[in-house]
Amino acid sequence: MSRTRFVKTFTGELTGTGIVEAVMLRTDDDGPAVYVGIERIEGTLHWQAGSFLPLHSATMLGGEQAASWTIVPGSGTGGLAGISGSGEITPDHDLVLDYQLSGPGQ
Repeated sequence: MSRTRFVKTFTGELTGTGIVEAVMLRTDDDGPAVYVGIERIEGTLHWQAGSFLPLHSATMLGGEQAASWTIVPGSGTGGLAGISGSGEITPDHDLVLDYQLSGPGQ
């Protein structure tokens, strides 16, 4: 089991940074691998500045992978207050974010 903290930089429709705290576990016998994490993304999305918290979860077993990203309800701040949605990280490490903005001015 390991714990890690890392920083990411986003460019494109979402510009800003993300700080991730994660716990990962892989069994010694080449069995399942598990990853859970929480991230704070701060930046600009759809011309709105603020931050939000995605919750990460992933498993891998026998080469099969399953992963999910969910924006924590109520975690949006500033222009991103009211953000909701989900996302995924592609094999090329691109973020695909399916979101809705429902805060003031949206």
